[in-house]
Amino acid sequence: MTVGQRIAQKRKELGLSQEGLGDRLGVSRQAIYKWESDAALPEIEKLVTLSREFGVSVGWLLGEEDEAPERPELTPEQLRMVEEIVGRYLDARPPEHTVILRETVEPEGGGEPEHPEPQKPKRRRWRWSWVTFFVAAAAAYLSYNLFFRLDQMRQETRDLQTAVANIQSDVNRQIGTITSRVEEVLQSQNALTAEQSARVVETDCRANTVTIEARAVPRTYVEGMTAEFTLVSGGETVTVPGELGENHAFTARLTAPLTDEITVSAAFLNGDQRQTQVLEEFTYLYSESFPDISLSGGVSGATKTQEASAWTVTVEPVDVYCFDAYGNSPRLASLRVGLFRDRKLVRWLTDEGRQDGSTGSWHTFRLEEDRIQMEVGHTYCVAAVVKDEFDREWVVPDQHGGYAVGADQLSSPNSEAIEVSRDPADWEY
Repeated sequence: MTVGQRIAQKRKELGLSQEGLGDRLGVSRQAIYKWESDAALPEIEKLVTLSREFGVSVGWLLGEEDEAPERPELTPEQLRMVEEIVGRYLDARPPEHTVILRETVEPEGGGEPEHPEPQKPKRRRWRWSWVTFFVAAAAAYLSYNLFFRLDQMRQETRDLQTAVANIQSDVNRQIGTITSRVEEVLQSQNALTAEQSARVVETDCRANTVTIEARAVPRTYVEGMTAEFTLVSGGETVTVPGELGENHAFTARLTAPLTDEITVSAAFLNGDQRQTQVLEEFTYLYSESFPDISLSGGVSGATKTQEASAWTVTVEPVDVYCFDAYGNSPRLASLRVGLFRDRKLVRWLTDEGRQDGSTGSWHTFRLEEDRIQMEVGHTYCVAAVVKDEFDREWVVPDQHGGYAVGADQLSSPNSEAIEVSRDPADWEY
């Protein structure tokens, strides 16, 4: 299981909703959702808090160890101790004294009285009852002691693992800081610029363009030096000359297609000499221009039927979350959710309504049939088809990516073998 699946499992065992668990941890419902969908990992202090809430170790949450050890049995040494305790108890008891009275019988016609043979004493049967009771009590006491000590040892082990995890986190953080500092020093020593910057000043979603303002001050300025600024976005290159200003600073504004990978660089030209340096790299500008949409639920519970090479799958109710915590995302124009086979629509799910929250809203979609027959050699998943106010459309698959159906096995959710695409051109509906 993944970290998210382990968190979801323990949350459900405690009967908590995502919001309820978030209240206990002091985080939002959206944070719990992202942990359980493996879109993000909890911070180390939250992992420690989760381990305490769930009564498990941090190692188990991270998938590094089993949850619970097997129940131990009494060892031969412990059984010997029980026997020794019982033996000491029996030896300490006072010896039994049996008094036998002999009856004297007078014979008829006189003569010596007869003395019948003494009767054998009756054996006390309660002795073994007490022995059995004491053995059981001693075994119970030893078992209680043993399990109590084991529980203490488990707790101490968890505390030790937590301490080690905290130390590892601190060490990794320090190493990361040192590495970043070394990189900064090396870049500074090899930099062509004394100052540099590049920032997004405008995003036109309707035209799907981005405008970036770039600035660069050469470390060594030579009279007559010029500069060019280049922006590469989605395979398209835009180059504009730099305008020289105060303190030998060159500036320029560049407009190019809005994509998820954009690089801005500056080139200083002095005669035949040309030196180029990257100013900034922008990632996910295009994706972040859409409303934040995520799916919870969808295709799950795949089982094999009695028929040869036949499978069925459960389509759970799907919650589509539309996060807009900062109020700057484009508005949604339409939202549909469908069941797809090989990215081809099988049927649309029914929208059961919208609910609003503090950071956005969510819709719940349901399929009339909760069990769907799957065909071997195909991939099934649930996906949302979304369109925003700028008439831009994209696809959001469910968090598991669906199931790839084989004759004898299924590719598990989140399998890398199942390719996920958000481009509408790759889907048919």
